[in-house]
Parts: sequence; C-alpha cells; structure tokens
Amino acid sequence: MRVPLRFLLVAGVVTALLVVGGVLVLGGDDEAPRDDAAPQAPFTATPLADRDTSGTVVTRGPFCERLDERVVEAVLGSVPQAQSWANGDQVDLGNGSPDVVHEFGCSYADPSGGQARAWVFAPPVDTTRAARLARSAGKAGGCTPGTGPAFGSPTLALSCTAADGTVRASYRGLFGDAWVVCEVTRPAGADWDPVDRAGRWCVGVLDALSGQAAAS
Repeated sequence: MRVPLRFLLVAGVVTALLVVGGVLVLGGDDEAPRDDAAPQAPFTATPLADRDTSGTVVTRGPFCERLDERVVEAVLGSVPQAQSWANGDQVDLGNGSPDVVHEFGCSYADPSGGQARAWVFAPPVDTTRAARLARSAGKAGGCTPGTGPAFGSPTLALSCTAADGTVRASYRGLFGDAWVVCEVTRPAGADWDPVDRAGRWCVGVLDALSGQAAAS
C-alpha cells in the first residue's frame, strides 16, 4: 500500500522535533550543578561572659595539645610556637633561674610582646587554699582585682600594669579540685582590650582542660 507523501512529510517533521527536543532535554542535564552551600562564618573566640563555667569538670593534666589554635590566633593575631611544661619540670618563671613546677601549662608569645599563658596545678586544691591563692594574687604590686564574669569558684579577675606599660589580664578559679590560671599580656602601645581577650582565652583553655570539642 502506498503511503501518501503528505503523511510522510508530517511524520518526518514530528520525528525531527522529537529528536531535537530530546537533545535539548538531555543537554539540560549537562548543566553544571549550582553550589548552594552557604559560606562559613569566620571563627570567633567565645567571650567568658557567654560561657557558664559552673559545673565544668577539669582534668589536672596536660592539655596544651588540645588547645584550638584558632583561639590563640584570635587572642594574639598569630599562632607562634608554644612553650609547654609538665609537673616536675624546671621552668623559668621570671626569677632569673629555673624553678621546679608542680603544674601543667603552656605559653604563647608573639614578636610584638603579646603573650597568652595558662596552667593548672598538678596537686588537688581545696576551697580554703584556693581562697588563699586568690587573696595572695590580688595583693601583687600594680594589680587591681576586677569584676569580670565568674571563672570557677572561688574566682578572681585581675588586671596588672607594669612600669613599662604592659598590661596583664588574668582569671583564676577553682573547678572541683583543680586550680586554673589563664592570662593575656598586652604589650605597651597596643590598643586592644586585654580583659576581653583574656576571657576568650580562658574559654579556650577550659575547652581543652575539659576535653570539650572546639567550636567550629
């Protein structure tokens, strides 16, 4: 049976449209996928005022390797090499000769003179001794007790100004039977707030001492 020419022409047009349409559809699948992931916010160290330190469980042992380097960078502006020490080590505490320490701690220093230090006593400390330690630290020359947020119990916030203009802000407190000290030194001529940065540093120290995961 002969098929009319008009029918063949119409069928050819339909087939061509289907082929073109198929190519267009398949071509649409080749488009590069869109990246809908939102950019991550930059890291910000947590202020001490935003952290409830009550009930924090601290381990009296090495902790410096667990410190988040982003906290160090947020406090000092860089991540310099750290000096660390352990119970029984000989450490120069600024007295001109090494002393045997009974604590675990570390210190970061940048070329400008900024410094971040932290340590925890190796022996257990009760509340009576903790109160004595706080009173003794508060009597140091050039130091003024502050009214910062709680850092353990008992607790002491301290700001000390040296003759050369450097300012050392620190927090000291008892967590269970662990006496913890963390401090930040601002060099003379710098214009950042050492008290605020000391608080943020102390939060990072507590995270490391308590084994908590660092905030991302």
